[in-house]
Amino acid sequence: MTHKQIFSDARWLMPQRDMDAALFRSVFDAVKGEKAEITISGLGYFILYINGRRVGNDEFVPAVSDYHDRPNMSLSYPLNDEWSHRIYCLKYDITDYLCDGENVIGIMVGGGFYHQNMRLAEGTMSYGKIKVCYKIDIGDREILSDKNAVYKAGFFRQSNLFHGEIHDYTSFDRNWNTAKANKRGWQRVQVGTAPKTEYYIQDCPTDKVAKILKPELVKNFGEYSVYKISENITGYPVIRTKAGEKVELECAEEISEDGDIDNTSVGYGHQRERFILTADRDGEYHPYLCWFGFRYFSLSNNAEPVEVRVIYSDVAVTSRFECSDETLNWFAKTFINTQLCNMHGSIPSDCPHRERLGYTGDGQLTCDTVMTQLDAQSFYRKWIYDICDCQDKNTGHVQHTAPFQGGGGGPAGWGGAIINVPYAFYRHYGDKKFLSEVFNNMEKFVDYMESRSENGLIVREEKDGWCLGEWCTPQRVEIPEPFVNTTMFITQLEKMCEMAKTLGESTKRYDKLISAYRKGVNEKYFDGTGYLDGLQGADAFALYCGLGDEKTLDRLCRKYEALNEFDTGIFGTPILLEVLYKSGNGKLATKLLSNKNTVSFETMRLAGATTLWENWNAESSHSHPMFGASTAFLFGEILGIKQTADSVCYDEVAISPVFDELDFAKGYITTPHGRIAVEWKNSGEKISVEIELCNGINASFVYGDKKIKLSTGKNQIEI
Repeated sequence: MTHKQIFSDARWLMPQRDMDAALFRSVFDAVKGEKAEITISGLGYFILYINGRRVGNDEFVPAVSDYHDRPNMSLSYPLNDEWSHRIYCLKYDITDYLCDGENVIGIMVGGGFYHQNMRLAEGTMSYGKIKVCYKIDIGDREILSDKNAVYKAGFFRQSNLFHGEIHDYTSFDRNWNTAKANKRGWQRVQVGTAPKTEYYIQDCPTDKVAKILKPELVKNFGEYSVYKISENITGYPVIRTKAGEKVELECAEEISEDGDIDNTSVGYGHQRERFILTADRDGEYHPYLCWFGFRYFSLSNNAEPVEVRVIYSDVAVTSRFECSDETLNWFAKTFINTQLCNMHGSIPSDCPHRERLGYTGDGQLTCDTVMTQLDAQSFYRKWIYDICDCQDKNTGHVQHTAPFQGGGGGPAGWGGAIINVPYAFYRHYGDKKFLSEVFNNMEKFVDYMESRSENGLIVREEKDGWCLGEWCTPQRVEIPEPFVNTTMFITQLEKMCEMAKTLGESTKRYDKLISAYRKGVNEKYFDGTGYLDGLQGADAFALYCGLGDEKTLDRLCRKYEALNEFDTGIFGTPILLEVLYKSGNGKLATKLLSNKNTVSFETMRLAGATTLWENWNAESSHSHPMFGASTAFLFGEILGIKQTADSVCYDEVAISPVFDELDFAKGYITTPHGRIAVEWKNSGEKISVEIELCNGINASFVYGDKKIKLSTGKNQIEI
């Protein structure tokens, strides 16, 4: 929609000078009880008050998007792409907030991703000044944001999404958003033109406070103390102090050996998650327009912690898994916690502190897993639009982050999100109309990948830019980028064939490309038995895209039987497990998934991690969900809940658990029809299976040559 369709003739209001955050204020007349609704957007984030009362409980709104064109991005690589833009707006019923006569609207606005000028690692990403626009529909009239509004800095001295906030409440008027406000110190707003973009009413999840945790003391250092909470989270501490005190707080994921905070993983020391305040009265204080990613925090001893508010997108967990192996139990729980930490503004981020970006690589890796385990339909519908917005209209190139905030990546593992995410979305939710809407974007991406190919291999992306293949292997990445990108793209072309058939389109082009790329890989990398001497899962990459033979599979199995740990990165790990499970080698796959050697999820568990690490060796971020993509096998293989090949929405299900390596497993997922629950026990002499189905699912239990039709309700089976 256009600006006028959403906001009528309302104006965008800005401070006269460049500011991190500001308070905006205006007045309007109303009658108590009069029906009223406000449509509002504040860029980057806003909090709305009417007559001193906060409206709603949303945090960090509106949802992050590629808002509009940005001038003068200073990137370390060339960027000539042209893409689409959108701004999200929210609606609130404010009827119950009104009083007779003069009413006051107060809006707190901070930079978020929109006005972010402190973290410059990805370039200059600021879109311009913070701003706000609103329209109130009240009775038969409109009240519009206009030049009569005023603003001031208020208590804000700094508000930055990556570096935190500094508040100074000295002489602050706490009645700023009421009729009792002191009128001194306010300035007239600058009125700006409406950003040239598309406008949408936000229908994806907002961030909310999900739970409250109580901190406990780790160590008192005299001038300050260090506290911890039970798990690595996103949100912020709430602290209590006295009037006149200056308080400093800093958050981190880890502590050093002597008990002090260690912020290496959240910004290598130069990027610090801090909250500094000067209090005007005894009471509680917290940040407003930023969150932190942390488990520990230091706090000066002139204050005490009250609680920690855990905040992320309002997405429900709709699954559960438990088994006889503690590593796998930890893995299931820890992935959920990691993923939730990385869901803000309806984008799936790579980490919630250092970068906070919607990396297409990380997001496409975990999308199917998240859709299986969480109620994420509206979340991913929005993110698919972000991916499409960030596709070059001319070449079909897809950015490595969506919304675009810079960042490195590669063509298939990152850009391929434009195929993988809509494909997973369709399989889970069956929205054929939406699939048709974005299919042209996928076709453009295929065009792009063809243009980056030579001799049947994908060999480049953008000139002087990134072109990664595999990432985060235990040792240095050695598996060649063209091999990784080409084999992964072949699987994306196979998905294009499926989606084309669904939409009644020809698959001829994709079939031809699959043959050409398979030929290219074989001519360059096949050594007569397998690929690249099995380097970092190379044989699995090949088998995954339909290459190799029984000898290749045998070599793969013998290697990992002997190794009994991973040597793969973020793509190779789930691909390896997928190939093993699908080829009937589930015992080896489960053994690898639960292995207790150095390169394992057990290493993270024994280190006390409550979120997944970016690297197998604990370097860098300790809250990266990408390796959690493999939790899909807990549900699809160990519990055995799988859609049949032609099914969507779990209309047709084959339940075929892998019983090896475990004594029992139980859990459930929630489909569009309802819940599917599986529980099995293996005594060594017999296996007892209980399967509970909701209405609307056609399901069978499959074990070897045995196929048993299942009914709605509980089904008992013994093997």
